Amino acid sequence: MSLRSSILPDEAVFADFRKQCLSTDNWVNKYDNNGMQVWVEVPAKKETHVSKIHKIKCKMTIKDVSAATMYDVLLDGQYRKEWDPAMLESFDIARLSANADVGYYSWLCPKPIMNRDVVSLRSWQVMDDEYIIVNFSVKHPKYPPRSNLVRAISILTGYLIKPTGPNSCTFIYLSHADPKGSLPKVVVNKASQVLAPRV
Repeated sequence: MSLRSSILPDEAVFADFRKQCLSTDNWVNKYDNNGMQVWVEVPAKKETHVSKIHKIKCKMTIKDVSAATMYDVLLDGQYRKEWDPAMLESFDIARLSANADVGYYSWLCPKPIMNRDVVSLRSWQVMDDEYIIVNFSVKHPKYPPRSNLVRAISILTGYLIKPTGPNSCTFIYLSHADPKGSLPKVVVNKASQVLAPRV
């Protein structure tokens, strides 16, 4: 087995991501307004090793955009600058397969927090009734951390998009990421709940 095939997400990764997006077990709703919900995972009591970084997910009902269009917009790195005001820079580094690539993304953070960047492996899957995009951090020798940015870590981040009609969809964003730097974990977790509805 080659190194490339060993790091590409398999069906089990997509299935687990889908399950997390659709589950309400061990998730607490922190925001619910105008068709948007924000949830924070509460680890099960029986878990012995629990990450100090919360998983969050946002669920939106979108009434005027098809699932296919939403999916295309999210995959189009060039178009991202049109809808993502926090983006500093974004580009593809390498194509790994027909449905996977490695890319770079940096973003603005509120002052006085240092701006962040991430190098991630992104993979996507299209099925009859859903679109999934997942990513996680990887290292790339040509793109080491920069001195003027903090390198964040995406443990697992992505989108699940399900059509609800010809021009409507349900959009779920799930993130388990560590912004790194000197931010206390309690601040990261609280800020994610407040900032997530603005994403």
